[in-house]
Amino acid sequence: MSKFIKKKNSQFFGTLRRLEDWFERRRRILPWRDKPTLYRVWISEIMLQQTQVATVIPYFERFLTRFPDIETLAQSSEDEVLSQWAGLGYYSRARNLHRTAILIGARGFPKDRETWLELPGIGNYTAGAILSIALNQPEPILDGNVERVLSRVYRNSDKKLLWRAADFFVKSAFEKKIAPSILNQALMELGATVCSPKKPACQTCPLKSFCQARSKGDPENFPTARKKKIWLQIQEELYCLIANETQTQILVRKRLPGEWRAGLWDLPNRQELENIFPRFSARTSWKSLGRIETRHIVTRHKISRTTHLIQGSGARFCGKVPQGFQWISASTPGLAFGSALRRTLKKLRETFPEALQ
Repeated sequence: MSKFIKKKNSQFFGTLRRLEDWFERRRRILPWRDKPTLYRVWISEIMLQQTQVATVIPYFERFLTRFPDIETLAQSSEDEVLSQWAGLGYYSRARNLHRTAILIGARGFPKDRETWLELPGIGNYTAGAILSIALNQPEPILDGNVERVLSRVYRNSDKKLLWRAADFFVKSAFEKKIAPSILNQALMELGATVCSPKKPACQTCPLKSFCQARSKGDPENFPTARKKKIWLQIQEELYCLIANETQTQILVRKRLPGEWRAGLWDLPNRQELENIFPRFSARTSWKSLGRIETRHIVTRHKISRTTHLIQGSGARFCGKVPQGFQWISASTPGLAFGSALRRTLKKLRETFPEALQ
């Protein structure tokens, strides 16, 4: 391990001060940095998992408007939470967020790492981020940005070493009365804006004098490349059923627990329509208006969707449908839709404007 991590000296502490000063001057204005309460920091950290800052900002602001405090969130239904989350992806985060809100509402916010780690959706990084940013506890963090910074400083990609380095940084700074909230956010900010994956701006980096990868001229080699992602190919064939010639409502169904994208609403497949409308397969009660093809990427999945637009004849498709199905307006659904369905409906409206208004 580098001598830099073994021995604290005036040069090292001076570097921490430069990092602190750099952050105070260069920090981005982000909504969760305003009033960094436990609640706001927790929500932002869950949203920021595997999601870019620019994407999260409008969702965070909208979510906090609807659920301004832990009590409101805990008392809301999972459907309401998913509706506000819809489009942000990785929906298990929203379900875990709701379950955690109920637990916190009953017990209060945890004040230590061990208790946070017992809650749904909370890992080592998230626990450290919440405690250090909201409570100024000297807890280490290691997200993708911090990992990139420290792996270059030490010219090493070993995760255990990097966690020790993160711990060394935050505790050393704390000794010199540099707030953990500042130190950890500075490392994240550095990775996001200066120590980029490609062509890092080393000359403007406050850690440049200690960065081993910079001195060796190979910062882009760290962290070492991960294994190439293996994509799973998925084919979906769905039906957008318009009630009839005069009613442009469409039929959607709620995905069940245990299904992929559980809790979200989507279009039904052929079998589901045949279960509801026994004569559907005879094609005597509906007409085809056309179809569209869309492609979507979700985590490790490449999804190809074929969506058929069909229209009912007369009133036979109107009226009651089983629990878990619902007739809605295609333009103002008001339900928890994932990004795939949102894009599908948008393309359907553009392709068939007379049928879907």
